[in-house]
Amino acid sequence: MEELPKNILSILRGDEQLLWWGRPVFKSFILHLGSMWGFFFAGSLLIAGIMAASSILPPMPIGMLYGFSAVLTIQATIGLLMFIGPIIRNVIAYNNTFYLITNRRILIQTGAIGIDTRIIEFDKIQEIYVTMDFIDKIFGTGSIKISTAAGWPEHAYMPTLTALRNPHKVHNILQSAMEERNH
Repeated sequence: MEELPKNILSILRGDEQLLWWGRPVFKSFILHLGSMWGFFFAGSLLIAGIMAASSILPPMPIGMLYGFSAVLTIQATIGLLMFIGPIIRNVIAYNNTFYLITNRRILIQTGAIGIDTRIIEFDKIQEIYVTMDFIDKIFGTGSIKISTAAGWPEHAYMPTLTALRNPHKVHNILQSAMEERNH
């Protein structure tokens, strides 16, 4: 427990037992862009469009060329930020990301600039399941998604333990803890 930040340890209750804790796999985590894939693809399209437009430009007077270059530079910068911004956000968030399972609840801490700690009590959990998307298949990882009693719509935030090395093992630990708590 020496590697866990003190702010997380201070959240644990006196009668609470830490059953498992872990961090995501770095390479897999930084490429899990979630809802930020749209920014990534929009940035890619913006950059590709600028490259295509600049390759077919007819000769222009110098004054017009400078103005057009300024507009292209601004658009290229925005496109580049949209393209790499989500990845940079995840690189920064990685150092703040920890997952804990206790005998009573799940704690998820993450964040790039601010640090968010989400606590999910077992009695609020309706379903847990393991997912392995394209990125997970590449890195041999998986994620555990948690459906809560709050009735999250399908498109809303769903608490997730992302980019885990052994997601089925962690799922079994969580499932056992929840069953033990209910008996």
